[in-house]
Amino acid sequence: MDSASFAEVLRKFPLAVSVVTVGRGGAENALTVSWATPASFEPPMFLVAVDRLHYSVDFVKSTRNFTVNVLAEGQEKLAGQFARQSMQGEDKLAGVAHREGQTGAPILTDAVAYFDCELAFYVEAGDHYLLVGRVVDAAVLRDARALVGGSALRYQKSGS
Repeated sequence: MDSASFAEVLRKFPLAVSVVTVGRGGAENALTVSWATPASFEPPMFLVAVDRLHYSVDFVKSTRNFTVNVLAEGQEKLAGQFARQSMQGEDKLAGVAHREGQTGAPILTDAVAYFDCELAFYVEAGDHYLLVGRVVDAAVLRDARALVGGSALRYQKSGS
């Protein structure tokens, strides 16, 4: 199957939009993802798919942690802020309310919920890495509906 047809069908598949944060000791980064899902109840695990060329893949391999922050309806601008590449030395989290989680990764305090994870393992899957984390902490931060991506709000690889 060609990737354009696959992408067209995926646009009909509802996916929650989240910001994955990574960091430890003051070094932080964040990126918007829509490919994130629970992977196991026992032990609690969460899976995130990240483009294998994205800077954050190496960062997660180094820090061994990540937090999936589930965005709320109305947070499209925040999703866009983390969907773009940052310039060297730029702090993408500047001006965004957050606190440090148990793993050291930032938790966005205005998110609907979060899953704070220690990296258990990762595997290459085509043009992405599947990062699987053991959830060490999770919580609902407020009562709101999750932001769900549709055809108007969807990550798309350059050139797609």
